[in-house]
This record gives sequence, structure tokens and C-alpha cells, in this order.
Amino acid sequence: MKASKTNVFIFLIVLVLLILVAVFGIGSEVKKVQDIRFGIDIRGGVEAVFKPETDEAVSDSELESARSIIETRLDNKKITDREITIDKDGRYIIVRFPWKSDETDYDPETAIAELGETALLTFKDPSGNIMVQGKNVTSAKAESRNENGMTEYVVSLIFDDEGARLFQEATANLVGQQMGIYMDDTIISNPVVQSEISGGQAVITGMDDYEEAKDLADKINAGALPFSLETKSFSTISPSLGQNALQVMIYAGIIAFAIVCVFMLAFYRLPGFVACLTLLLQTVLQLLAISVPQFTLTLPGIAGIILSVGMAVDANVIISERISEELKKGETVRSAVRRGYQKAFTAVLDGNITTAIVAVVLMIFGSGTMLSFGYTLLVGVIVNCFIGVSVSKFVLTSLVEYNAFNTEKVFIQKKDKADIKFFENKKIFAIVTALLFVAGIAVIALRGLNLDTQFTGGTVLEYSVNSQSVDTEAVAQAVNSAINRNSTVQVSNSQAGTTVVVTLAGNAGLTPEEQAKAGEAIGKVLNISNLEPSQTFAVEPYVGAKALRNAVIAILIAFVGILLYVGFRFAALSGLSAGITAIIALMHDVCIVLFAFALFGIPLGNSFVAVVLTIVGYSINDTIVVYDRIRENRNMDARLSISELVDRSVTQVLARSINTSVTTLLCVLVILVASILYRISSIYQFSLPMMVGLVAGCYSSICIAAALWASWKSKKA
Repeated sequence: MKASKTNVFIFLIVLVLLILVAVFGIGSEVKKVQDIRFGIDIRGGVEAVFKPETDEAVSDSELESARSIIETRLDNKKITDREITIDKDGRYIIVRFPWKSDETDYDPETAIAELGETALLTFKDPSGNIMVQGKNVTSAKAESRNENGMTEYVVSLIFDDEGARLFQEATANLVGQQMGIYMDDTIISNPVVQSEISGGQAVITGMDDYEEAKDLADKINAGALPFSLETKSFSTISPSLGQNALQVMIYAGIIAFAIVCVFMLAFYRLPGFVACLTLLLQTVLQLLAISVPQFTLTLPGIAGIILSVGMAVDANVIISERISEELKKGETVRSAVRRGYQKAFTAVLDGNITTAIVAVVLMIFGSGTMLSFGYTLLVGVIVNCFIGVSVSKFVLTSLVEYNAFNTEKVFIQKKDKADIKFFENKKIFAIVTALLFVAGIAVIALRGLNLDTQFTGGTVLEYSVNSQSVDTEAVAQAVNSAINRNSTVQVSNSQAGTTVVVTLAGNAGLTPEEQAKAGEAIGKVLNISNLEPSQTFAVEPYVGAKALRNAVIAILIAFVGILLYVGFRFAALSGLSAGITAIIALMHDVCIVLFAFALFGIPLGNSFVAVVLTIVGYSINDTIVVYDRIRENRNMDARLSISELVDRSVTQVLARSINTSVTTLLCVLVILVASILYRISSIYQFSLPMMVGLVAGCYSSICIAAALWASWKSKKA
């Protein structure tokens, strides 16, 4: 689009309109940002305890199957923050999930309906004999088919191997008769069998419209449980991050945004001003992308937003630095702006695509909080590619059409810098890295790694109390001091009263002495003497084996995807070497984050997953910028030696890497300070290692990835 003075006013009008939509919404369809559905970690929610309604013995594998089905249901409803665990001794399934954003009654019994049917699905003959069970249905999908100009609505079924065999036998015996589909004893459909059906697939016809077909498909999918579930109890639960976490995060986010804007204005002047406007637009669009579809926002989801904002800042820093370089070459202001955007585009694009690879893989293979992180990050990447480049160019080219802004005074002046000898100092970097790893391994060997209940399960202690005002952070700290066990404390309210729920990480059990010490410590905080638990039981990990396995697979596939993309895009640098050295740098960052968790005694749980995924996305983006400059300089001057090429390229992007890291660190530092002031340990456990990871990511991109690539190329040469 041709630059025009009016473009900036068009942008401002659109920005104001989107802010109004974000603040007020549009009817019931477009919910305002205040109506975001926050996870149980931020807002609290509902706890439901289910028990198999059967006289037959229930195996551990059937309990795990029921757990997996409930997880899938919640994922399909975009409820990505949930805790589902199993009490194998009592044969209970414990489900925790967040309130709806528009919840007003806060009635847990009504909220449980969102989980879907808990009855047993069966296919019966006219005599009531069970022919096939719901556990044999792998999927049911509503479809519309057009034949001879007539639209027919059907439900397509797919069975597992056993279900395919049983369904074929049943349909062979029931041709011309009805086969009832039941939820427990309630019939939900009664189609006529037209012919024997083989192959493990079937179609139910006779639906009047698509909504009827979808409703039946949803009921069949919901009924794929291996047994009926009976609700034993239900209650409300407090936020696992603490009552003030949401308010603190909002204020911290506003302060961090203001600090970033001040930094950008002070350092980059006019491009910094444009960056502030586009950052505001990106943030509004990203929040709307979460609130409109009611995608649950969790702590890892917030981490995805932080990473997206960091990448948005990075895109603006890259562009601003490029414009300054063009001005230094003697280009006019308008020409420098156009050429700056042109030269910055490849680095921004490649960095966002490699991060998008991580996000897409997490959305395909991940579940729960990983799905939340992947969604917020993918939205951020898409918005950044459009807003960070196209829209900011639209605004800045419009501004420089005005004589007041068509001057070098509103841009930073780039000075000549001697190339820093990065390649010559590679041995120093190697020694520093080796010392960090030795220290990190020593810390793990001496102190060990603490695993949170998400990964280990643990022991649950429930205390009935009269007070509804409980300082969960103080209770958790008291328990930790008394028995040296990591704990999560929540408050549960039901018809029976208020209960303090303390979940102790680890499967080592709890001795009577430890239980007495824990009760005494909690009693001191609550001013209750002789406090005894009303109930104790052991629970399985909240992150199931399947979810954990999928998470590992997702990260490995993301690494392979990054390797292949970097290898393809940087073929001029011998793509394989560029890809492998980038992955080594990422592995370095993950290890440093792990060492940080061990050093500070922070348990590995959702916060670890959030930090690792954020640093992987941040670091690969940083490394891509370095490789992009190496590729450009090599194309400009093929006579440069490997050492000269690396030294010049890294020196040129050094200011950009430091400035991007500083702005992101400032954001996280504000959150860290807020977590300390308001004693929100869960936010502290997220922000402190995040700061360490950000420094590690910047260090690995500048001092490790480029040096490793240069060493590889030097040996091959």
C-alpha cells in the first residue's frame, strides 16, 4: 500500500474500535476481555469426586481410560486447565476444573454438567440384550451428505477391533430390526438396521437436522466411558496460585507494559513510539482471541503471552536497528524505513515460523496446560507476523510523510563499532558453559530435584474448619517448614462446610508423626488447637502417563521440526550444521533452567513446563536472528573467513539481542517483584527461573550457537 499521511489516522481509529470491543464486547457472542475464562490456578473452580457405579471389579486400566476420556472432553471444550487424578485405593476419580467466565451462582452441582454424560453407553437389541458397549466406540461424528439434491444428516461411527467384530455380529442378526442406543436405561436413539455392517464403521441415519446429529454424536462420544460414574461429592475450590494472583498479574502486566514502552521510546524514538502502538494492538487482539472462543487462560497460557510480547518487541527492535543501519549508509529517512523493513522481514519471519512449529506441535500432541500455552503462543505468532511487520510499516511510513518526522533526529544514530572477537574467545565460552554445567549437576546431586504433585501424585490431607478466610500461602509455608514437603493448599466449600485441602507431593506416604506436625503447623496458622484431618488419601499424578508421554513426544517432534526448517532455510550455511547447533543451544538452555529449579529448590510442575517452553521459543528466535545476519553477510562478501563472518555478524546483532533481552527481563522482573511483595509463591516459582532462562537464551544464541557453527565449518573446511 502506498504511504499516505492519512494511514496513521486509519490505524488509530481501528485501534480505538478494537479497544472498545475488548472492554465492552459485542453482545453475547464477542465476550469482552474481562470475561476471559481463567484456569483453576488463577480463579478457582469446581471439584467433583466420581466413583464407578458398578458391582464388578474395576481395573486400574479402566480407571485410567475413564480419566483419559474426561481429559479429552475438557480439551474439546477448550477447558485446558484441569486436574484429574485417581485414588486407586478408594477407586475414585477426582476432577477439578475452572468456573465459566459468566458464572454468577457458583453452584458446583450445576457446573458439573459441563463434564458431559457420566452414564454407560450401550447398543441393545429389542429384547434388551447388550450387543456393543460405548467403550468400543473410538469416535462419533456428525456429518451432512448431499445425494440427488437432498441433504441427509447422519452420525458416522468408528469402532475399535473388538467393537467392529461385535457390531458386525449384531447387525447381521438384527437386519430389519431396531438397535437401541442407551445411556444407562435411557434410550437416546433407536435406528433400524438396514444391513450387516462390517469394517468397523457405521452410519446412523434419520436425523432431522445437523444439530440433532451433533447432539447424538456428542452423547455417544460422552458415553464412551468403560462404566457409569456416580457423583459422590462436589465442592468449590480456591485458586491454586492464591486469591490475589489474578489482580497482581494484571497490575504487574500493566506496569511491565509501561516500562517496555518507556524503554522503546527512550532508545528508539519514533520507531519506539510506533512499537508501543502496535504492541498495544497486538495485546488487544491476543486477549480477544482468548476471550471470544472462551479458551481457558492458565499460568502457562500467560507464559505464552509473555513470549509473544517478547517476540513482538524483538521484531520492532530488529526493524529499528535495520533502519538505523540504512541511515548510517546515507539513505534518506523514507528510503531507510522501506529498506529497513525489507531487510528485517526474513529474520522476523524465520523466527516466528520456528516458534510456530513449537506451538502447532504442542496443540496437536499436547493437552491441558500445554494446549493453553500452544494456543496463546500460536495466536501471538500469527498476530506478530501481521502486526509487527505490515501494520507497523503502514504506520511508520505514514508518519515519515510528515516533514516533522522526516528527519534523522527522531531515529537513533548508529555508530561504527569494531568487531568483537567472539570466535577467538570460544574457549572462554566453552569453559564458562562447562563450569555452569558442573555446578548445576553438583546442585542436583547434592539437593536433588523436587517433583510437584502434577508429576508424582501425593497424599491429600483434608481439614474441616469454620473460617472461610484462609491464607493458603501461609498454610503451605507452614507445612513445608514443619515436614519439609512441597505442598499445594486450596480451600474447598461445600454443603458440609469449609475444608482446607493440603496436597503433599511425592509417593513416600506420610508417617503419623509427620501428619501430627503438619496438623499442628496448620492449626497455628488458623488459630485452631488439636487440628486433625477429616480425611486422608493418596492420589495419582495430576498429569497422566499418556499426557506426560505426549508432552515428551511433542517437544521431540518440535525439535525435529526446528532442525528441518532451519536446515532448509539456512542451506547457504550448510543447513544441517545450523540446525544441529541451534538444537544444542536449546538443550543448553533447558539444562540451565533445570539447574535453576534445583538451585532454588523449586518443585518441577506446571511452572517448569511453562518456563521451558517459553525459553525454547525465545531462544530459537534469538538464534535465528544471528543466523540470518551470518547468511546475509556471507552473501554480501564471500571472501570473509569463518571467524570474521561470525565476529562481524554477532557484533551487528549484539545490541538487538541485549535490548530484546532487557525488555523481556524487565517484564518478568516486575512479575517477580510483585510475587515477592504479595507472597505468591507459585508466581515466584515461575518468574525467577524464567529470568535465569532468558539470560541463558541470550547467552547461548550469541556465544554458543554461532561459535559451534563456526567451529563445525572450520573443521570441515
